[in-house]
Amino acid sequence: PPHHGGVNSHDPHSDEDTPTSDDLEQFAKQFKQRRLKLGFTQADVGLALGTLYGNVFSQTTICRFEALQLSFKNMCKLKPLLNKWLEEADSSTGSPTSIDKIAAQGRKRKKRTSIEVSVKGVLETHFLKCPKPAAQEISSLADSLQLEKEVVRVWFCNRRQKEKRMTPPGIQQQTPDDVYSQVGTVNSDTPPPHHGL
Repeated sequence: PPHHGGVNSHDPHSDEDTPTSDDLEQFAKQFKQRRLKLGFTQADVGLALGTLYGNVFSQTTICRFEALQLSFKNMCKLKPLLNKWLEEADSSTGSPTSIDKIAAQGRKRKKRTSIEVSVKGVLETHFLKCPKPAAQEISSLADSLQLEKEVVRVWFCNRRQKEKRMTPPGIQQQTPDDVYSQVGTVNSDTPPPHHGL
């Protein structure tokens, strides 16, 4: 009887393992649509693959995959990984499971804290009284303002830096109130001193 599918001539699994270029094109298109719909960037996907499989891919690689610009061999290698990622992403949409965490890890940059004007006013007043509060003061101030201690500490740190920049040399020793009035007069009557420019 004739061979069905020519079992002897090739391994029956090879069809699954080696997609045709049409398959790849179809998958790349579908992958890009799903990725955009799920709200992930190419860089997110590259990082996520690293977290899932220990093999980080650059954004360029994902971009070239979507544009079908990788070699056939590399496209075949990447397809099952991206397919798995899609399944993972699909199964976890709506709940912050691994894939969201993975993307979040990729996106995690230090968030800049913006402090409300009223809170800033309180900090400013406190600064005039005591430019360098002790850890204990910072802690109670943070509690009363419902801010994190670190945020308050950094604010004072930044504020002292700013004070240094605003204060002309030679009058640092005075109280902050005097410094302000002097800064005003110095700047209006005489040109500001050159800091070694």
